[in-house]
Amino acid sequence: MIYCILGQTASGKTSIAISLAKKYHLPVISADAFQCFKMMQIGTDKPKAEEIEGLDFYFTDEYEPDHEMSVYLFQQECRPLLERYLQEGKDILVVGGNFLYVKALLFNYVFEDESQEENPYLAMSLEEMQKLLKEKSESTYAAIDIQNPRRVIRALTLLDHGKERADILKENDGKPLYPVEFLKVKIDKELGNKKIDDRIDKMFEEGFVSEVESLLKKYPSTLRPFHCIGYDEILRAMEEGREIDDSVKEEIKIHTHQYAKKQRTFLKHQFEGVKEGTKEEILSYLEEKLNKKGEKEYA
Repeated sequence: MIYCILGQTASGKTSIAISLAKKYHLPVISADAFQCFKMMQIGTDKPKAEEIEGLDFYFTDEYEPDHEMSVYLFQQECRPLLERYLQEGKDILVVGGNFLYVKALLFNYVFEDESQEENPYLAMSLEEMQKLLKEKSESTYAAIDIQNPRRVIRALTLLDHGKERADILKENDGKPLYPVEFLKVKIDKELGNKKIDDRIDKMFEEGFVSEVESLLKKYPSTLRPFHCIGYDEILRAMEEGREIDDSVKEEIKIHTHQYAKKQRTFLKHQFEGVKEGTKEEILSYLEEKLNKKGEKEYA
């Protein structure tokens, strides 16, 4: 069985997965677009090495930031892992806030042709593309991560071919390909935003700006992983010669709140039969299920 732990950012999903993985010797697949990159520890809030030492924790801290990665490649890499563990009769945990990655991994997710040869949008700035996308389709603009240039380019390209994001989601609707139970970690909106803010404050205390500076010494600022929330705002401030002060931190908090809102919206519509509960309730529920199978099974 696959246990897929869903929830907005800062809801406690990863801590549940780590706790269960340690207690029951379960493998974990991280469905996150950026935690797979090395040197991006603080800004992606990935589990620290000592937290997951000895665990089979996949798609975390595996690639250099200039490694080409996409949801399609994630699907191609991680499905064989699922199938191998299921064939061996083992349970697996899937955890992460990128629900597109979750859909691509567990469902019959069909990819559109994403060839970007002579794509006119490649010559546009992110701000120009965002404005154009909003003009073309406000519903798509509201549904995707508009801070991700590739997502915006993909959305604009699909619209040029007469398809909205909702059309693609319909094509990919269906039952999961594998035995899976979906679990959603509920968290009050205000509490969730406070946890986000506290997390971002901690990131800066731990040296987030220094992490970005270290990355820039080795890699160009144009790399896609550097344009996720947090890194993007710091890089933009650096390029504009602005001081990395509380105003930059506030930008990151606002954009992360917006991203969490999109996660909550996505979760309302994209997964059926989801069991909801607080972090403590979900952890207790899964422990009870796994205990019934017998801890010897996971030894």
